Amino acid sequence: MFSSKQKPATRSDAGSPPKAPAAPSIISSDLTINGNLTSEGDVQVDGTVEGDIISNKLTVSSTATVRGAIEAETVVIAGHVTGQIKARHVTLAKTARVIADVIQERLSIEPGAFFEGNCRHFPSDSDKKSLPKLEPVKPAVAKQGNGAAVPVEATP
Repeated sequence: MFSSKQKPATRSDAGSPPKAPAAPSIISSDLTINGNLTSEGDVQVDGTVEGDIISNKLTVSSTATVRGAIEAETVVIAGHVTGQIKARHVTLAKTARVIADVIQERLSIEPGAFFEGNCRHFPSDSDKKSLPKLEPVKPAVAKQGNGAAVPVEATP
């Protein structure tokens, strides 16, 4: 039942070296992409992307334009972005022009950056556990059947 034999090594763990991080993918300034980009690594956009981008880290340089949704761990924007941004850390450089809804954990905006849109904070995993449960607020005034308002006494 319990033997001292070890499991045979599989191909995935048989002395294979760990994967080295890949070099960042670069969209050069003379390139326009119409379509979505997905990468497990880092992406740097110097050109134009008309589509959604999903990556680990995204850098939008000052010569770049992105029209679409962005989802990444870290986003640094120095160029033009129109769409939606969802990331843990978002940085808008002074040359950034962003018209987007931003959902983030941490947002940094340098003086001179242009930002138009909505900004929402999503809590980190540790913050979600520590948030207190809120009780519903009781109204200070109750309405009677005839529509008249009657003050409600506060209970301790």
